[in-house]
Amino acid sequence: MKNKLLLIATFLVFTAGLASAQTDSTVRMFKHGMAIYAEIGLLPNNRVIRDHLSRLQIKPFENVMASLVLARRTESDKWFSEGRIILMNSTNYTTDKDQKKAYLSGIGIGTDGGPKLVNTSRWNVTIPLGVDLMLYRMNIKSNANATLGQVVSNPSSFQAVKLFTGNVNLHGGIGVDYKMNVMPKINDKVYLSAKATYHQPLLGKRKWRGENVTISDLSYLKVNQVYIQIGAVFFPKPGRDKKWGGMHGGH
Repeated sequence: MKNKLLLIATFLVFTAGLASAQTDSTVRMFKHGMAIYAEIGLLPNNRVIRDHLSRLQIKPFENVMASLVLARRTESDKWFSEGRIILMNSTNYTTDKDQKKAYLSGIGIGTDGGPKLVNTSRWNVTIPLGVDLMLYRMNIKSNANATLGQVVSNPSSFQAVKLFTGNVNLHGGIGVDYKMNVMPKINDKVYLSAKATYHQPLLGKRKWRGENVTISDLSYLKVNQVYIQIGAVFFPKPGRDKKWGGMHGGH
């Protein structure tokens, strides 16, 4: 039920945004910028996976999942939207090179957008709603020392195990932009931007898969949690691209 409600809310916001975009485009109110964010979330719901790995004498991935998010921002006075590329990674620190370790990472594309509840000369307050298509990988390996004879005689013992799973994640939350005057010769405006969003997988339980195999006894990855995102959005001055193009055209 929670998934359906969030999906309906996302659809309504984007439908309203499309209507607003058509109105705004007639008066050329859209601005475009590029953003870079750091996104951090905890993975407390994955204790079953971590305990399973520990029983197999594999050091589990950490509870912290960090992401680098690259986005293109489009906005008007009342609405905003972003296309996103997400690069996720969970660290795994250990000094024991002979111990097997599990590394969790992910890559995805997505979009979000929504209304601006507040838009002043200094602040935006937004309601971001969106969807991400994610692919996750768990890489189990060790950096053990071995002789060439050991590797040649038993190569499978030194090969990494790569498992994959995927999902479609809906998200919704609240965002705040603080507008700054940074490098005014280059940028029309710069935002210091922060968001807090709850992510909810849409496809339910997804099994881990390797090459020609499906893992039957490993718990599915649970990413339903709150993520905190902070970064900067840069809006270049209009005409800079034309000047740059003109410079290249003169050569």
